[in-house]
Amino acid sequence: MITKPINTNIITGFLGVGKTTLISQLLANKPKDEVWAVLVNEFGEIGIDGGLLNATAAGNENSDPDATPAKPTSIVIKEVSGGCLCCVSGLPTQVAINQLIQQTKPDRLLIEPTGLGHPAEIVKLLTSEYYQNVITLQSSVCLVDARKVSDPRY
Repeated sequence: MITKPINTNIITGFLGVGKTTLISQLLANKPKDEVWAVLVNEFGEIGIDGGLLNATAAGNENSDPDATPAKPTSIVIKEVSGGCLCCVSGLPTQVAINQLIQQTKPDRLLIEPTGLGHPAEIVKLLTSEYYQNVITLQSSVCLVDARKVSDPRY
């Protein structure tokens, strides 16, 4: 049972701007007594970002061998591949979010949609009545490659 809403952030931006790198840094600096969950979306069938984040999470878990974690696993990564969360923000996205919440009861949820999508549909889902008492949508972060900011596609 959820006792307080889960602080949730969306980390978005085009392919290659550093979304996974930012999340890795956030995970490396998360409070030790908190459980964080990360939902990573890969457009292709094979996920790369999830593997990179799992390596970061494993390193973070083992960074202080004398520490006793407040909860058994303090970072959990779930990957949804083969489509865009923005386009399939119906059942597959809800199932992934619900599984993460149910299995980990996180203090914070980070969502990294594919760089190909638009996060508006994810925001719409997370602010829907269904998640009203479960999720508190915090800041969304949109990363931009400064070298390409003058590109009209941005």
